[in-house]
Amino acid sequence: MKNDRFARLTLAALAGCTIAGTTFAANHTTMPAASRPMVVDKDSRMKAWTTDKDALEKALGTGKDKAFYRQTLEKAGYHITAVNRDSADALEYEVVKGGNSYEVQVNLKDGKSTKVDVTTNVWKAAATRDALRNKDHKYVYPTAVTKDADTVRDSVRSKAWTGEKDQMEKALGIGHDRTYYKPALEKMGFRVTSVNESDPRNLEYEVVKGDTSYEVQVDFDANTKKSTRVGVSTNMWETDATERAKGDKK
Repeated sequence: MKNDRFARLTLAALAGCTIAGTTFAANHTTMPAASRPMVVDKDSRMKAWTTDKDALEKALGTGKDKAFYRQTLEKAGYHITAVNRDSADALEYEVVKGGNSYEVQVNLKDGKSTKVDVTTNVWKAAATRDALRNKDHKYVYPTAVTKDADTVRDSVRSKAWTGEKDQMEKALGIGHDRTYYKPALEKMGFRVTSVNESDPRNLEYEVVKGDTSYEVQVDFDANTKKSTRVGVSTNMWETDATERAKGDKK
């Protein structure tokens, strides 16, 4: 398996980046029609996602009021599909653009932002899933804060996710042949919903447990046929089978 496959574990880490204030210039006022992401070449998709994330970080900044963030995101062509938090000290959006989604997390004090993070949006509100799936999605700013928002906030769920990820990697281990991994995952309570790669050197599964999916990536030695590396990462672009297994798609 290519090294950049495992680099995805870092690129898609469930953490935001604190960013400094900058000025913003945007050339787009409308978002391209969203479409269901194709689950191909995820490494390229992750690089593009990261590039867009970095650009958004440069466009946003601290020392701003709440109104600035909505205006700036919309001007840049982002659809704000969910408001997961809106209080005196915090603002949190789920946003979508070009088939990708992000969480924008803002800390506030005395009406001005003190910290801004742009990060993954692994657990998506229903409105976000609909926007990603529907190429004819019509943008309307949410009229209310997401119900039971903590169930879809990466900022809340990431710690538990990281713990389970670490447990999975430890339990799966290395030194096994390729037939070991699917039964091992099923024994751990995971459902294998998609095989995205399978050749003598590489194996990649999408797996689901509850309302969360993961990518399991395994390297094999060409001579011994035994695994030499195992990585578990976020599954930001899910196949239809994975979505159905989570109950996100009927």
